[in-house]
Amino acid sequence: MRAAAFCMVFLLVSAARGETGSFQPLYPLRDSAPALTAEGFLAPDAGEAYYLLIDAEGGEWAYIDQTLFIHIRSFRDVVEKNRTLVLYETEVKVAPGMKFTTQFTYPEQIGRRFLWAEDFAKELGSILAFSDDFYAFRVYLKRMPGVIIHNGEVLANKSLKKPHYTLPTYDLIALYPDGSMKTFLAGSVDAEELIAQNVTDTWCFGPVLLSGGEIGQQVLNKVFEYANPRQTIGMIAPYHYLVLTIEGRNKRSDGVGLIWTAERMRELGCTEALNLDGGGSVKLVFMGELVNSNLTYNNKKNDRTVNSLITLGTYTH
Repeated sequence: MRAAAFCMVFLLVSAARGETGSFQPLYPLRDSAPALTAEGFLAPDAGEAYYLLIDAEGGEWAYIDQTLFIHIRSFRDVVEKNRTLVLYETEVKVAPGMKFTTQFTYPEQIGRRFLWAEDFAKELGSILAFSDDFYAFRVYLKRMPGVIIHNGEVLANKSLKKPHYTLPTYDLIALYPDGSMKTFLAGSVDAEELIAQNVTDTWCFGPVLLSGGEIGQQVLNKVFEYANPRQTIGMIAPYHYLVLTIEGRNKRSDGVGLIWTAERMRELGCTEALNLDGGGSVKLVFMGELVNSNLTYNNKKNDRTVNSLITLGTYTH
């Protein structure tokens, strides 16, 4: 990405971290967008229930109400090893009481129902939905589940005793009631310890991209440097998050390794970040429509269905 753009993002990230005393988006909103409160939401007297922008051609999507801020920007870039990328940076700010939630297509028997991501998101009425940590599919395949907490309930507590170098690594990211997130290496914590810390949700895939602002050692060891579609989740500050979605395996985007991915998350202000399930499973859905490309080199449409998604917010059909 151009140096000038990086400079602008750096300044805005500094503001978003609270150095100006109020929330500033990573990227400026359009002139048509309403003024935001200091917390980054629509004011109670705004005269409208929400602000919505869908401009696929311009590469921008947004939804803002009194408790939720979502802003997606799409970029094209040429990065390391002359790889061409199409990527989507989804900035999220939520009010206390709002949080990411994993939704299963068949909660009564996790892993047993597969849907197109956009169809499932429409069924749920989710404003934002994206592919997650592969947990439901691991259940379907009867593989080791990992450490999984969902809305304060332990769904699984069987993981590796230490990190390893195949995917998933079973590292996880935990969400706390104060809106903060923290990453953990596989084997360093179990569900009982996390519940004692009041963790509400975990997502278990890996490797850790960022911990305390530092790039994870598994990433730095360059084991995961092959070009691939990527999906990540990270925290800029409590209640302030970033989802990075990178296309790959298609004619317009090669995909990328995890060093560049981790560096990009850090450049955008994240201090904690986890690599989620990538490859053909990468899906980003906004207002029931798939945002990222569903094409691969063989031009198959929507090459993978899902049995779970991470979701945020709801809308009325």
